[in-house]
Amino acid sequence: METANIVGMTKHNPDTSLDSLQIGIGIIGSGIRLQSILGQLLPLASGLQVKAIYDPDDSAVATCKERFAPEAAVCSGVEELCAREDVDWVFIGSWNCQHAEQAIAAMKAGKHVFCEKPLALTTDEALAMQQAQQESGCTFALGLVLRYSPLYRAIHSAIASGQIGNVLSFEFNETLGFRHGGYIHGNWRRHSKYAGPHILEKCCHDIDLALWFIDSLPLKVASFGGLNFFLPKNQHHQERIGNGPNGEVPFQHFVRYGNSNPFRTDKDIIDNQVAILEFANGVRASFHTNCLSGIPERRFYIIGDEGALRADAITGQLELRRIGWDEPTLLRQPIQGGSHAGSDAPMCRELAECMAGQRPPAASINEGMRSLIVAQGIDTAMQTGQVVELSPFYEAAGLV
Repeated sequence: METANIVGMTKHNPDTSLDSLQIGIGIIGSGIRLQSILGQLLPLASGLQVKAIYDPDDSAVATCKERFAPEAAVCSGVEELCAREDVDWVFIGSWNCQHAEQAIAAMKAGKHVFCEKPLALTTDEALAMQQAQQESGCTFALGLVLRYSPLYRAIHSAIASGQIGNVLSFEFNETLGFRHGGYIHGNWRRHSKYAGPHILEKCCHDIDLALWFIDSLPLKVASFGGLNFFLPKNQHHQERIGNGPNGEVPFQHFVRYGNSNPFRTDKDIIDNQVAILEFANGVRASFHTNCLSGIPERRFYIIGDEGALRADAITGQLELRRIGWDEPTLLRQPIQGGSHAGSDAPMCRELAECMAGQRPPAASINEGMRSLIVAQGIDTAMQTGQVVELSPFYEAAGLV
């Protein structure tokens, strides 16, 4: 599971320097996430240039052109952008429900693809994406950004090198601050038909990390969850908290990007969920997510037969202690802290190297399909109140 699929890697000389790159980028979905990535990627090589943009939101297109490429062409649709000869890579930052259709169109047109997470909303969509990649030979890089974090790479290294022995069980979580949770419940992500279930849209990162660390797949999952806070009856909490120091309305982050009141009923996602997972190698885990937390965490606590480690992206701290009488607790600070665990800059650097043909992406379609299947299984378990067996889904996807 650790090694990304290198089929379709950009066909450049592996010795190509970033300075000599001449690659045209087409953008589909020019919102704040892709703008953040491009803001760190483009300065790495002058030959990385935005050539074309498609987004139904005219204001997002205007902002993107102003920031990165005033001369970039504005396209009327995906097909027009993918047909352009000056576009070598297509970057997709659109709504989750559009990822599969747009990525397939790009690869069929012979374009390499960087696509934001999650991979797709269904296994059938993911399999169609896989087929398009295999037939086109194009590179597909998936934005599972946390794989690039120095913190999570340190955790993976500690486990792989046996520093805590064989993993027995672990717990992990993603509990969001009130502004972040309100943002999710106030924009398009509140509709599963656009975003998928919360466990996929928001927590696919955490699931992917768990699969990477444990080097195994869950065979059984169970889950409970619900919508308990972001309801009209709780809107009084906005008045209780009061506006922020710059006049920000509580729970309504990024209002300028269409975020609205999250205390509404026109949605079908949950705001809190727990899950338990049993892996093929016998490891067991519990996961907890909540869209409202006074103490936000993105934490792993992993217990092995020779020691344990605990790490939190928000603090950036990694603790490791081996089992014994007087073993010291080893403290490391691989990052300063934050919800993305210092991963954006290294992802952009490695993405540039991938575009130059110097390395495969750290995450591609197979990695995205694994986290998709597990998230779907957890959501189904929550909806049905049943323990869900995942082996048939892995077999259908050719993962086992």
